[in-house]
Amino acid sequence: MHFEYSQILWLTLLIVALLGLFFRWTWLKRSKLLNQFVHSNLVKQLTLGLSPNHRLTKIGLLMVAVALLLTAVARPKFGFEWQEMEVKGLDILIAVDTSKSMLASDQSPNRIERAKLAVQDLMHLAKSDRLGLIAFSGTAFLQCPLTIDRNAFMQSVNSLNTEIISQGGTAIGEAVNEAVRAFKKEEDNHKVLVLFTDGEDHEEGIAGAIEKAKEIGLKVFTVGVGTPEGELIQMRDSQTGKLDFLKDESGNVVKSRLNENFLRKISSDTGAFYLPMQGADTAERLYSSGLEKLTPGLVQNQKIKRFTEQYRWPLGIAILLLLIERILPEVKRLKQKNSNSIKQRTAAILLFLSISSLINASSNEALSHMQNRDFSKALEVYEEILLENENDDASKARLQYNAGTAAYNAKDYLKAEEYFRKALNQTEAPLSLQQRAFYNLGNSKFRLGETTQNPDEKIKQWTEALKQFQGAHNLSQQLDESTEDKDALFNSELVKKRLKQLEQQQQQQGNKDQQDQEQKEQNSEENKDQQDQEQKKQNSEENKDQQDQEQKKQSKPKQSQDQPDTGQIKKDGKMTQEQVERLLDSLKQQEKSLIYRPSEKSRSKKRGKIRDW
Repeated sequence: MHFEYSQILWLTLLIVALLGLFFRWTWLKRSKLLNQFVHSNLVKQLTLGLSPNHRLTKIGLLMVAVALLLTAVARPKFGFEWQEMEVKGLDILIAVDTSKSMLASDQSPNRIERAKLAVQDLMHLAKSDRLGLIAFSGTAFLQCPLTIDRNAFMQSVNSLNTEIISQGGTAIGEAVNEAVRAFKKEEDNHKVLVLFTDGEDHEEGIAGAIEKAKEIGLKVFTVGVGTPEGELIQMRDSQTGKLDFLKDESGNVVKSRLNENFLRKISSDTGAFYLPMQGADTAERLYSSGLEKLTPGLVQNQKIKRFTEQYRWPLGIAILLLLIERILPEVKRLKQKNSNSIKQRTAAILLFLSISSLINASSNEALSHMQNRDFSKALEVYEEILLENENDDASKARLQYNAGTAAYNAKDYLKAEEYFRKALNQTEAPLSLQQRAFYNLGNSKFRLGETTQNPDEKIKQWTEALKQFQGAHNLSQQLDESTEDKDALFNSELVKKRLKQLEQQQQQQGNKDQQDQEQKEQNSEENKDQQDQEQKKQNSEENKDQQDQEQKKQSKPKQSQDQPDTGQIKKDGKMTQEQVERLLDSLKQQEKSLIYRPSEKSRSKKRGKIRDW
């Protein structure tokens, strides 16, 4: 199985596992919804004939069918046949140094393992090229001939280690000679040798090997594995299993260094180039800069393995399982006896399912409106459902609760209060629903109190809200979980604080009104005193004028005492000068007593009093 197949296998297992979790969730959800509409004691009677085992079998068939469909998508291949075809590509021999110096750890994890990874990367890049493998240390041998079979080549690469050749040392010339011998048997084509080594050549004869390579047109690309600073070589003791440093004949530890100058000279002599092993893209740089630019030759009649695709089998089985799943009923066969009762129960189930389907359809529509925040429309749908539902049961209580929730979100708090109270009046309402209804009824009463400006009405609404929150908290302690409703406790404390603040405001307002009334009475008394003083002043002025007039009267006779007053008019009909003066004084006195004109100051005071009132 290829690497891609393993990925698809893991993906298939993940999808099947998620599908199993989904079916389990739907099973539990279905049971929960059923218990909301039907009492748990009646579920078995109303669902008589429905087989849980049949339903589990249908779920299992679906999961197996999905797994087989995903397997068919992976296009599994079993068996192969040899097929001759023309392959156009390069001939590339790869030589890997397997001497003890390749155990140095200046390349992670060590030099030889890093070289093997680079060879694998190069194989993936050379898709249409023939690849061969040479292992060398003190000597060299062709481990894998030139081939396009990637599996055979990878097996040879994976088997490389420092123990594969018993003769120690590093003989790069032997590797070049082995490549020359391998290419002499091949047709005229570009010949490439890629050397993965640290460049420590302990043998002579490299010059002669390079001359032979140049004669047949062999290009030697070198890849330096290691660092110029070098690293000590550690080997594991076969007896103790412990790591120990490699030492020479004199007992000194051996330090291996990369010989870049030597490798660069080999490559330049054959028309190629040297490349150090740096980073993860060494093979990509080697192929794109050197190998890809060479003109590939034509290799005739190459046999390749053509694997046979077997996706039809899992696909056919998956289709068959899906058909079985559709045919398999969820209702198991019942015995012939009690056929009448069975028919009656079946009719009851159908009637229940039809009503439930209608209610579920409408409820789903209302739920959709709630999710879209169209609360007014959701309230209309719930009210239509309630008109059709005449039975007083748990389902009606839930519908009334949902209608109250929709009205509350639509800010119609009077309707919300109405529906929450109706839900609480249902005798079949579950305890958990009653607890939530008490809580939301308290919220509705609190909002109604906020909307009114009358302090007495506000206190009344908030006091009622406080009672509902306390009822919700008491019911929460009677549920199965036996936990306190922290939200209800929080709202209760909040309402208590608001009520206390409102009472303090009323008390302050009452004190202020009392002070205003006292101030008003005080101002009224001051105005009355001021008016009395002005009236006294006016009377005083009138009395003074009257006294002056009387004084004048008394003074006139004194002025005329020299001549006696006969009190008679002269015979000629004319009044004397004294009689004229008396007559004028008398007329003035009468006019003054008939006309009353208050002073300007008094009139302004009376006008100001009327405006204030």
